[in-house]
Amino acid sequence: MDVKKSKKNLKFTTIAWIMAAMLLIIIIPVDIVASKIDVSLDLTPNRVYSLSKTTSDYLSGLDEKVDFYILADLDEIKLDTELLALSSMLDEYREYDCINFKDIDPDKNPDIIDELNPDGYLNLTKGDIVVKCGENAKRIPGNVMYYFETDENNTTQNAYFQGENYITGAIKSVVEGIMPSVYFLTGHGEKSLDENYTTFRKNLKNYNYDAKELNLVTEDAVPEDAKIIIVAAPQTDITEAEKAKLESFMEKGGNLSLLMSPNDADIDYTNIEDIMNQYGIGMDYNIVSETDSSKHVSGDDTTIMVNLVDVSETDDKSITDLTSPLISGDSITPFMTASRSFFEYQGENRSDLTICPLIETYDSAIGKPYGGTEADPDEIAGILYLAAYSENIINDSKLVVMGNANFIDDQNLEDGYEIIPLNLYLSTITWMYNSDIDMGIASKIRTYDYMELKSKEDTNFVLITLYAAPVIVAAAGLLIWLKRRHS
Repeated sequence: MDVKKSKKNLKFTTIAWIMAAMLLIIIIPVDIVASKIDVSLDLTPNRVYSLSKTTSDYLSGLDEKVDFYILADLDEIKLDTELLALSSMLDEYREYDCINFKDIDPDKNPDIIDELNPDGYLNLTKGDIVVKCGENAKRIPGNVMYYFETDENNTTQNAYFQGENYITGAIKSVVEGIMPSVYFLTGHGEKSLDENYTTFRKNLKNYNYDAKELNLVTEDAVPEDAKIIIVAAPQTDITEAEKAKLESFMEKGGNLSLLMSPNDADIDYTNIEDIMNQYGIGMDYNIVSETDSSKHVSGDDTTIMVNLVDVSETDDKSITDLTSPLISGDSITPFMTASRSFFEYQGENRSDLTICPLIETYDSAIGKPYGGTEADPDEIAGILYLAAYSENIINDSKLVVMGNANFIDDQNLEDGYEIIPLNLYLSTITWMYNSDIDMGIASKIRTYDYMELKSKEDTNFVLITLYAAPVIVAAAGLLIWLKRRHS
């Protein structure tokens, strides 16, 4: 035996054992320590798993205590790799002293829904987040946490996590008591907010709006906190002074919603119509009925089947699509009751406006003259518009008109016919003024990479590359080691 070669091999063997021992000495204690402390590093380029500086700075300087409820089992969320960004950020929110964090699964603890929402305002479901500070509470729907982009095959290409902007904005909202006001105009024979619109008021609360009443005869101007004014089934016209106050409000970007139920009285809505005309909409003095008995409620030809106007494929980029989310092959058939119709009014400022119909009748409907001092004696036949919106692109003010106000009162909501118009109307409220506070936190993208295998040969090649190649490399290494060992 070559003594020098044996000594050399012994030397390398000794060094290898020493290195292995040192490695164990270092790795085992580090592994034990790492298992005791929860440390993670976000090495993604856009910090998708970490709270932004905006959130960190805001929560670090917050003295108020915020109750933070996630209505789900956090352990289940952490097991879902698709929700990794959400679970990581929830862990970071709970680390702040101002956050009293609780994860409660409503399936296992159903009483939590009533505890958080005794008045039924928030319409809570599993996966939602609720933040509370004092008497203020705000719901963040679980389905807004992510926005997904898909291809023509409905395969997810990108996922955008936008939950942080919603959550931090909601915290700011409840801490500072920020809740935009929706005012119901009074003084013209309208129904009472407290007596006739209690369910709708809860719906507004669920959308984070505070509903109040407003009498512009006694007020010098529209209140500063008003974001939307609703005029619901007025029995008389507004005054010139009220009209001037509303116009001033809208010139500053205010929003107006006119729910003009048919009125058989011999009166004209001159001032209300003037505001409509400024937004390119005219109003008929009629009541719409359906001549096809299969398209109205039995015994009531004014409670009629209608269509939501589909604008999803329009080339006009200025149009805001409010109807597509409610149009579905298996959706509830939309009905409207006792409505008047509207038409497009060609005013001088038409080029400043974006006008879009929302609800239309079937072509078998007719509009019968109803009310007004100079009603047209002729009926209007064919497709009629029962709801529309208009936006002034100069001052960003918005107008929504609907042919009646019945669909939001307590009695009609109990009948259940007009749930689609109700949901559409709530969408117009959000469109006119979004109650969510935008913290300016950008959505964080997760990109999905896919490998397309077009044949069996492609699949076999990938399998060989992923599994066989490492085995071959390992075998080659073993052969080299054995050869050196016996050399």
